[in-house]
Amino acid sequence: MGRRIRHIKRYREIVTVLVKYGFGYMVRDVGLTHLLSLPRQMAADFSGSGSESKPVGRKICLMCEELGPTFIKLGQMLSLRADLIPELIADELRQLQDQVTPVPPEAIKKIIADELGAPAETVFASFDDHCLAAASIAQVYQAQLKTGEHVVVKIRRPNIDAVVTTDIEILTDLVSLLEKHYDWARDFQLSDVVDEFSKAIRMEMDYQREGRNTDKLYRFFNDRNEIIIPKVYWRYSSSQILTLDYIRGVKFAQLFDDAAFNRRTIAERLVRSFLDQALTAGVFHGDPHPGNLLFFQGNKIAYIDFGQVGILNTEMQHEFANLIIGLMKGDTDLLFRTIEQMASMPEDLDDRLFKADLELLRDKYYNIPFKEIHIGEVIGDIFETTKKNHIRIPKNFTLLGKALITLEGLISKLDNQISILELAEPYGRKLMLRRISPEHLSKKLINEFYDFTENSAQIPSLLRKTLTHLYKGKTHVEMELPQLETLLARLDRVANRISFSIILLAFSIILTGIILGEAFGSHPVLAGFPVLDIAGAIVAFMLLVVLFAILRSGRF
Repeated sequence: MGRRIRHIKRYREIVTVLVKYGFGYMVRDVGLTHLLSLPRQMAADFSGSGSESKPVGRKICLMCEELGPTFIKLGQMLSLRADLIPELIADELRQLQDQVTPVPPEAIKKIIADELGAPAETVFASFDDHCLAAASIAQVYQAQLKTGEHVVVKIRRPNIDAVVTTDIEILTDLVSLLEKHYDWARDFQLSDVVDEFSKAIRMEMDYQREGRNTDKLYRFFNDRNEIIIPKVYWRYSSSQILTLDYIRGVKFAQLFDDAAFNRRTIAERLVRSFLDQALTAGVFHGDPHPGNLLFFQGNKIAYIDFGQVGILNTEMQHEFANLIIGLMKGDTDLLFRTIEQMASMPEDLDDRLFKADLELLRDKYYNIPFKEIHIGEVIGDIFETTKKNHIRIPKNFTLLGKALITLEGLISKLDNQISILELAEPYGRKLMLRRISPEHLSKKLINEFYDFTENSAQIPSLLRKTLTHLYKGKTHVEMELPQLETLLARLDRVANRISFSIILLAFSIILTGIILGEAFGSHPVLAGFPVLDIAGAIVAFMLLVVLFAILRSGRF
């Protein structure tokens, strides 16, 4: 309630847009119709049938664009979650446009002065006031350093942090209300989705983090001339500003018009450079679409804009390799163990049904050569299987899946004879060999021994605390027995019905006694006094109270 009062204007905007695009029934069900003005309440369609002409995915897409930066980013994140939402909706959300009207140069220069400690004219040799690109979170400008380097300066839009914070607070409240009213909201664990989104958008707004990831890949590819990553200029960067090499190159569409480029070579380098990022460096570009790639003579490739980055640690790399190997070898148990390790499994998962789904998946790809398999189809099938069983795949894996699907689309245009899985096979073998190498095994053994030693040292202390709690009677045991709960509920109903019958019987006996007394005149002292009426009223009132309590419990 405090949030709604504090952000009342923004709440009204969001609720109004929800009603506009046919989600008025949700506003009604969660009890937020009072946020609409009286004329809007009278004109609103709360049935959910007002805009059936558009598909649901399209309505959500338009709604996100109208609600601004936070919701655009939320839609873009959900477009990656094919394990959570239907593919048709995900396809629509991928079309979200993140282009807005740029803020005036004066506001941008104030941020530069505040963050870098001096005016833009002092910090840079030149700073172009014309904006190269304006997105919902940041704007990009061209500049030149005093040492001569041409750079691009990515600057966070003014007050965007406050806008995002307000919207996330409102989203958290709305999702909480939805989960109270709809089973599907609880099934999709919307609270967890908003929490994940909150962390993701804050990381994307932190340009120090983006700079570190860009710098890591810059160093990783530094000795390979065919792959170019922009250099980070840390002296001219902060949490709100990121200054990078300005890279000029040929766009993807021009590769088909210039005979100087060898498209097959570029396709192979694209695949290998991406696999190097994900399976060797452990940091990969999360959105390798044509707008984030540039090309140079000699078939060189440049990656730009590392705002969306995935992280894969060593264990995650092995899990991804195991997933592909399990499919190729037809090993259902390996698939099950791998997904169990990498994903969030629901407590009520039916292992038998899930393994049956994995066997269907395995049979589809078993013994088929790598070059005949499309990785996009494999990833789509895995996501569909996990979604069917309410299994949540971690964000970095879904981002990897989406990036590979995007990459496969580019490769098929450059040379449709190249298979990503075929080129990935050596990386899988390398990961397996690394996992069984003496160095890895000895490191793992040392870590396990260290954990065992640390945990063993804590056992006496934990045991002493447990015994103390037991001695003082502070230990509580919680048990969940669904069948016992059902039995107790039935016993409750039986007891309530017996109580009801006893009260009726008592009511009948009392009334009978009073009637007989009145008939034979055995209580002359009460003559002329409406004893029968008063007694009947009191007993009737008690009966109603008990009956109300029983019916309210829902166990009659």
